[in-house]
Amino acid sequence: MRMELKRRGWRERTGLFFGAAGLAWLFFLRAGPGLSATMSSGPKEADQRWFKVNLESETIGYIKETGSRVQQSGRWRWRSVSESKITINRLGQKIEMTLRAEYLEREDGRLEKIITDQVLSSSRVRTEIQVLENKFEIKTMTDKQTFRRELPYDGQLLGPMGIGLLSAESLNSPGDKIEYRTILPELGRVVSGERELVGEEEVECGRNKIRARKIIEKISPLVTSREVWLDADGNEIKAVEPSPFGQLITCLSSEQEVMEAMAASTGREQFFFSSLIKADVRLPQARRLERLVVRLTHKKPELGWPELENEYQKILEKNNGSLAVELSRVIIKGGGPGKLQAAELKPYLEASSYLDFNDPEIKKAAAQAIGREKDAAPRALKLRDWVSENLTFDPGFVFAPASEVLRDKKATCAGYAALLAALLRASGIPSSYLVGLAYVNGVWGGHAWVEAWLDGQWVPLDAALPSPGPADAARLAIARSSLKDGLTESLLAAQRFFGYVTVEVLEFNLGQRTIQVPAGQPLYEIKNGKYWNNGLQIGLRAPDGFNFSEVDRTWPDKTLLALSGPDGPTVRILQESWFPADKPEQHLWKRLGQEVREGRPAYLTVWGKRHPALVSGEVAAAAVKNGVDLFIVIARGANSEKLLIQVLNNLENKLMAIR
Repeated sequence: MRMELKRRGWRERTGLFFGAAGLAWLFFLRAGPGLSATMSSGPKEADQRWFKVNLESETIGYIKETGSRVQQSGRWRWRSVSESKITINRLGQKIEMTLRAEYLEREDGRLEKIITDQVLSSSRVRTEIQVLENKFEIKTMTDKQTFRRELPYDGQLLGPMGIGLLSAESLNSPGDKIEYRTILPELGRVVSGERELVGEEEVECGRNKIRARKIIEKISPLVTSREVWLDADGNEIKAVEPSPFGQLITCLSSEQEVMEAMAASTGREQFFFSSLIKADVRLPQARRLERLVVRLTHKKPELGWPELENEYQKILEKNNGSLAVELSRVIIKGGGPGKLQAAELKPYLEASSYLDFNDPEIKKAAAQAIGREKDAAPRALKLRDWVSENLTFDPGFVFAPASEVLRDKKATCAGYAALLAALLRASGIPSSYLVGLAYVNGVWGGHAWVEAWLDGQWVPLDAALPSPGPADAARLAIARSSLKDGLTESLLAAQRFFGYVTVEVLEFNLGQRTIQVPAGQPLYEIKNGKYWNNGLQIGLRAPDGFNFSEVDRTWPDKTLLALSGPDGPTVRILQESWFPADKPEQHLWKRLGQEVREGRPAYLTVWGKRHPALVSGEVAAAAVKNGVDLFIVIARGANSEKLLIQVLNNLENKLMAIR
């Protein structure tokens, strides 16, 4: 019998959450217009300025600012428009993110209205903020729905022009300070700002050298400060801000310089990978681990820690700049603590611009996935499985409403989490959106998943890195959000954390065993032609004449190790994980079909059990399952089947799964 399977792309669905979404918001938070003006009588010709945006030395985008004096209802207003764009690459795919922000201010600089159009995917999200007496109204519109809310404020709110004029008037000598309040539309809240004049110096921006005043600006609740250079009228010339990926730099330029720099940009991807944390141990059975103890060390402890303790994360030890944290897997037992009242759960049941579960298609999908199941916990797991099975990993995704994710059926972890949270709410189950770190393929990376309120407790569920039952303990949540206010809480926590923290595994539980990780233990060892992985407790003796050509690669590469032999034959072992397939055996055959196009099915014995394999003339592959770990072993060459069998016979495992 011959088997032919359609070839599909296959990737772990972690998404480097902060890599795209975080970079976009860092940029947009600082992309407000910096144009000042003199509110003299009569109309004024529009001012226009271009800024080049760099991440370190790489140009990643631009800001185009336009300011004009307009008359409304018999009164003069100042209208500022900022059009921003980021273009970056992730895993070989181009990502474009745009924001248009329009501000309307009174003659004295007081803020009246903000309109933003944000495109982080194929859909636009528009936000309109109307500032009234002691409150402001926020209206958020997606392609299909509109959401409204009101927030109070006190004092006076300034717009970009008002902040620029106050800076020009009051920052004259080193040490001079101003304070102001404004609205950051991306956060949907009032923020407080402080500017202090440091001195005056010449700033070089592209081909221009400009004399400018240097200030240090702090905006609460953001935790980092930035350096800003202003001209005599309070207009921004240059700004430099730290980020987990390097310094984010905006500099006054010209349209021609901006477009030339964008065209010459190489689109480097290392910005994303710089936020990954290389694991000190390769975790076995990661998607089923019930407990870990990790040590977190902060490179910039002055930024502070986000809120880490919750029902299943416990701080065991706290030192200067480091924490020992116990991470536990939640078990659904029924009759949980049930501490939250109906009013407290209400935000986790409501629709919002990103969790727009009122969309008929989301309700339809939820009903189809659940079927006739009545109990909440099995329903939640059915929804998790449905998202895992029906979405495809797409590195070009940043963030979008759940209805768009459902329509396009593609996303990174951010979209998987948004859709699952929306489906849970559509079926009456409170859900929250989590952001943090998750372990996958040798790294700890930025990730998003959800919690469901089940039997009186928050139960983590992950559709992008699924586990049998609730999510495993190989993860650390740093922010829990209803997403009522968008990604505000998530991004504020991420700003303190991603790119600044290292993770060291101290011990973990596997079944009934507690495994200690010795300090300084190497990830792997190669001695006398044998590879041994100290974490996985898996080893392989190389066939005669073969050399280890790759060892212990990390996400997004799933290669555990590779060997090359004389005259061209190769062996590659990939490490993958459990997937919620209705028919696991069929899933394994499908996976093998991605490596062997038209193979002859076979069963090979490895570690005392029979495992499926596909064999053709030049390539043979086997799917070796051990608990929730899956190893795809691929042999290529003229005698691929013989080579595959030899490698499988040489494959050693000291941590056989009990179940």
